[in-house]
Amino acid sequence: MQSRKKVPRFRREKPEKRRADLVQAAIRCLSAGGMSAFKMERIAAEAGVSLGLLSHYFTDKNQLLTEVYQAALYADVNRTIAELGNKAAPGSAAERLCRIVDAIIDPDYLKSANLNVWLALWGEIVVNPDLRRAHRALYRSYLKSLAALIETVAAERRRSVNAIEIARSLQALIDGLFLERALDRQAVLHADFRRASYEFLELHLGNLPSAA
Repeated sequence: MQSRKKVPRFRREKPEKRRADLVQAAIRCLSAGGMSAFKMERIAAEAGVSLGLLSHYFTDKNQLLTEVYQAALYADVNRTIAELGNKAAPGSAAERLCRIVDAIIDPDYLKSANLNVWLALWGEIVVNPDLRRAHRALYRSYLKSLAALIETVAAERRRSVNAIEIARSLQALIDGLFLERALDRQAVLHADFRRASYEFLELHLGNLPSAA
């Protein structure tokens, strides 16, 4: 009788998948205990890997922290902006801008579980030069992409605006409301996020198709 081929007990993950899993484990540690929980040993345990494997993918804590920052705060939104900012994307520029706003204020993106992560990262930026440099680059790239679509909408409507200032103020408005919601979930509802965001944009751009 021909013997069955043994199936390996463990499957080797592709490097990009393993790296993404380690970043997510680090995010979970931040969410659970803030920066005091962001320790390589704890992250390795959370991911179920050896400390040596974690060190193989990330040479030091700052490198991992930078990737966590990018994944937690910017990856999904930047991807959405890149997709909808493309003129080939379906819908008018105003419709695409509305879809981006809805993505930024999506309840799944602004969920409470993200708050500890964001507060920990924001606090670390103040004292960590490496993370501050990463923040500066990511934040400027994000604002530039958002402002480009705002500028397109304004140009189509023959409005003269400072698009980068509008993008910056919109994000500050959303961040402020998110922090208020963190203090009291009943004080700021998702509808409040949406209404405030659209009302602010309409002051500069006129009526938007998804503001109703």
